[in-house]
Amino acid sequence: MLPLLRVFGLTIQTPLLATIAGYMLGLMLSSRIGADRGMDGNAVSDAGFYGLIAGVLGARAGYVLLNLQAYAREPLSALMPGTTALLPIAGWVTGVAFAVVYLRRKRLLTWQLLDVIAPGVALFLAGMAAGALLSGDAYGTEAQLPWSIYLWDAWRHPVQVYEFISLLGIAAVLFVSLRRRFPDGVTVLLLIGLYAFTRVIVDAYRAEAVLLAGFRVTQLVGVVASVTSFLAIGGLKQEENKSDMNPGEPKAPI
Repeated sequence: MLPLLRVFGLTIQTPLLATIAGYMLGLMLSSRIGADRGMDGNAVSDAGFYGLIAGVLGARAGYVLLNLQAYAREPLSALMPGTTALLPIAGWVTGVAFAVVYLRRKRLLTWQLLDVIAPGVALFLAGMAAGALLSGDAYGTEAQLPWSIYLWDAWRHPVQVYEFISLLGIAAVLFVSLRRRFPDGVTVLLLIGLYAFTRVIVDAYRAEAVLLAGFRVTQLVGVVASVTSFLAIGGLKQEENKSDMNPGEPKAPI
């Protein structure tokens, strides 16, 4: 793998670079789709930008809280910039929460906007999968296959590649769904359902996994999320059929 890249004397963390690239490409795609659909493209980019800042700060704060003893001797070191002392899950929660609050205050959080953001989120997740491949994280179980990769002293399933390719396919499906003009909310629910289903399949070959009663937690969550999402899509279609009798109703914010 290639976790570090040295260019002109500078050391670049390639996993972080891949994640940022996926984030920026996703943000540009969603902003462009929003503008093409007559929405304020700046709303998407602003929410993404502020969410990114909040996410980085949240990831840093989460890491510091988990390692308070290490920072107790030198509290100011918690303010030092760095890309390794981060807690990703804290960043996710903080960034998404801040973006949601921002959009709600601007009265822009609608199912239409979430649909527009969905393809960009898929690209962002693809960037994260590429970053995992470069760093060697989230690696697969041992396997002797023509497409296996050599990682951590063994030939393994390239689960990061499986996930990356799946997410590119999901992004394409979401883009097509927006062009088909499905009911509002269908595209973002497709993202949740398809990604959850992808995790059910891919995580079956992932070596690093948390087990619960012999089952992988991510797969259990994925099954519930995918089934719930597809049932919700069916519900939205039923609601659309009912609303056909009352056309022209404004789209209420979420």
